Amino acid sequence: MTLPHASLFLLSILGLGLATASAQTAAPAPAQAPAAPVVSEEVRKLLLDARDLRIKHAYTEALMKLDEAEKLAPNIPDIYALRGDIYLAPRRRDFDLAKPQFEKSVELQPDSPLPKFNLGEFYFVKGEFQTALEHFTKLAADYPKLPMMVRHLVHYKRALCELKLGHRPAAEQIIADHFTFMDDTPAYYFSKAALAFDSGDVPKAQEWVQRGVAVFKGPSCEPYYDAFKELRWVPDMDLGGAAENQPKKK
Repeated sequence: MTLPHASLFLLSILGLGLATASAQTAAPAPAQAPAAPVVSEEVRKLLLDARDLRIKHAYTEALMKLDEAEKLAPNIPDIYALRGDIYLAPRRRDFDLAKPQFEKSVELQPDSPLPKFNLGEFYFVKGEFQTALEHFTKLAADYPKLPMMVRHLVHYKRALCELKLGHRPAAEQIIADHFTFMDDTPAYYFSKAALAFDSGDVPKAQEWVQRGVAVFKGPSCEPYYDAFKELRWVPDMDLGGAAENQPKKK
């Protein structure tokens, strides 16, 4: 089972420190940047428990774990990122509650790209594609040396926003500038699928998805496929289940 809307957040929550490391290598820090808060084992366990409960759709219990963590360590940005993700979950979709959580996470970790990605994702999920595009474009410009896995997701979301705004040539240019079939991510294949979906060529789009999954397997493809679910281009089911329901070639 996957955790939509939190692909980059999960990198942070699993490592609890990756966000800070990314910020240090991807963008210059202010002269007197505050030190990253120390995460105690108790708080780490609460965060991991909350993450696992979120994956199981046990939202109320997950929020309770986060409340406990916040009382112990109110300056940990991952608390607010995960709480925002829960409010943004498909079965809740409480945008008014989610937004301030993502903003708080950015406020607490202003030099990290991960909270900023999550805020851009908030606008993407909400369907405010112009605002999402602005966030992702600024993120790409501010952090040009992000790891490829992260950088490609950012450019991929930029391309999808351009498509939803009716700017197909701009989307095609992003894809041409940043992705090739030789990359170590499935961005090329899913971007090609996105262009096909946008053109109404569903069989061709499904073919590109299947090719991407054949090369990179499910876990690497889930963040890309989740975006299609948000755009209602594919059924709201896990990638493996969707693949099983694809029409077989004769």
